[in-house]
Amino acid sequence: MIISLLVVLAATLAYAGCGPWLSHTLRPALAVRLLAPTGLAVTATLWFAAAVTAFTWIGQDAEVAAVGAWSAQALRSQAPLPWPVPAAALLGLALAAAHTAVFLGRRVRALRAAHRDCGRLGAPGALVVLDSDVPDAFTTPEAAGRIVVTRGMLRALAADERAALLAHEASHLSHRHAWWAAAVDLAASANPVLGPTARRLRNAIERWADEDAAARLGDRRLVARALARAALARRRYAAGPLPAATGGDVPDRVRALLDPPVTRRGPALAVLAVVLTVLALGGATVQHQGEHLFEQARTAHTERG
Repeated sequence: MIISLLVVLAATLAYAGCGPWLSHTLRPALAVRLLAPTGLAVTATLWFAAAVTAFTWIGQDAEVAAVGAWSAQALRSQAPLPWPVPAAALLGLALAAAHTAVFLGRRVRALRAAHRDCGRLGAPGALVVLDSDVPDAFTTPEAAGRIVVTRGMLRALAADERAALLAHEASHLSHRHAWWAAAVDLAASANPVLGPTARRLRNAIERWADEDAAARLGDRRLVARALARAALARRRYAAGPLPAATGGDVPDRVRALLDPPVTRRGPALAVLAVVLTVLALGGATVQHQGEHLFEQARTAHTERG
């Protein structure tokens, strides 16, 4: 089992290492659609492997073995790993679960607050203008959300720049970017090694909306100028959890609009396919070996009974 566990860990670290590069190399929309689910799959497989490892130790307890109808002694004698390894896996699972629960609580409260404050203003899909001097623009996360912009943000932009800002937010709304961002952040919360990848993917979500706005208006420089001016107006205020025009790495987004990066989809997809294949094989092997271990312990229990 140790080899299969190392394979899962290696695939996880490989994805964590190449994730930022993949996020930047693929087109933004494709990067988000591929890598957000991949991050969740990598995290789920890692913690599944950790759970199997931890349970090979927990199952050696006599009371647990009695409930499961297997031999604790047989399981102990066949245990593939010394007890500090599954103990560390159990501790890691507990910490990851606690960290994820805190993240989910905060994100749910933020989404509920956005829905409570703005989700019922105007008709679904409508533009809602808030009478606030704080420059801000975002979309609400409902299935039929709203585009929300403050008067402070509108005053900071020229008329054509307002059109670019609203086109950006319309992309967030139509593609449900708030939920893509939640998936990206959830994977990083449960698996902190994916933090750099999550930051790049949050930026890719904003670049996705930038590209949609540029295609809609036919003027990349206008979108870049609107983005830069909106970010300057917003610079004194903390970013919120919802996708917004001033989120992500603004200088990188402006550069991408003025000088689009060369995308290399073929090599990136090949790397991603290799990582996912190795991850799937490692996870399946851990499952098979774990099942085999407990089947042998049950057989020993039956023979002694």
